[in-house]
Amino acid sequence: MLKFLRGLRAVREYTSEPVSEDAVREILEVGRWTSTAANRQSTDVLVVRDRSVLQKFGEWGAKPAAPSATALLLVSSGDVAAFDEGRVAERLALAARALGLGSVIATLKGEGPDRAKELLGIPSERRAQTLVVLGHTDVDARRALPKKGAQARKPIDEFAHWDRF
Repeated sequence: MLKFLRGLRAVREYTSEPVSEDAVREILEVGRWTSTAANRQSTDVLVVRDRSVLQKFGEWGAKPAAPSATALLLVSSGDVAAFDEGRVAERLALAARALGLGSVIATLKGEGPDRAKELLGIPSERRAQTLVVLGHTDVDARRALPKKGAQARKPIDEFAHWDRF
C-alpha cells in the first residue's frame, strides 16, 4: 500500500478516450468520504466533461485540463476551506490512480476562478480554483517527453526533523 501511495505522479498527457461515468462515480465516492475539519464537508465537486469548458480551463491557467477527458472542479465554501479542499483533491487523485487513470491537481489562475464561476453558474461567494484533471494516460506521449531528470526527493533526514527543527 505504501508503494502505491508513493507512486502517485502528476499526469498531464491523456488519450482522447473518455473516462466512464462509473469510474467518475467511484472516484467521487472516495472524495465524498474524505474527512474534513469539524466534518464541515465544505467542498462540492463539479464534474466537467464539456470539451469547450476544458479548453477554457486550459486558457485560464490549468493547462492539463485542455487535453483531458474530465476535470473535477472543487467548489468550496471559501478560502477557510482550502485545507480540506486540498485533502479532497489528493484523495480524488489517489482514487483515479487506483482505477488505473492518470490525474494531476491544477489551479485556475488570474481571472479564471471568476470566469469559471460565471460560466458554470457557481455562486460568487464560493471558491472555485482547484481542479483534479483525469484521463487515460497517453503512455506514448509521456515516453516522448524530453528527459529532464526527475528531481530526486530530499533524503528523509533533510525532510523530517525529530523533536526540534
